Amino acid sequence: METIKQKGTVFTEVNSKLDHVESMLMDFTNSKLVIMDKEYRLRDWMTLSDYCKKYNIKPSRLSNWIERGVVPAVSVIVIPELNGLKLIKDQEFMARSYKARADVGAAV
Repeated sequence: METIKQKGTVFTEVNSKLDHVESMLMDFTNSKLVIMDKEYRLRDWMTLSDYCKKYNIKPSRLSNWIERGVVPAVSVIVIPELNGLKLIKDQEFMARSYKARADVGAAV
């Protein structure tokens, strides 16, 4: 019976620590970045490198998409105070196929 009581206290302690970690994570995920009086929730944004890893695309392709406007300008923010660090909105972007572009051009 004593071992059960001891395990109970260990579980209580572990649960307490997990609650604390969860609280810290919630504080972090609710963090906001303020640039020129505009607020951005950090959990909605990621670095270009992390984006490439998550969506399995090459950095050169992502740069190309940003330049061509496949990724809208409002979905990329540049932080001058962090040496021009770029963050991208955490959502999947996809370039249209050549056929889809040709179909749109033919309709115009």
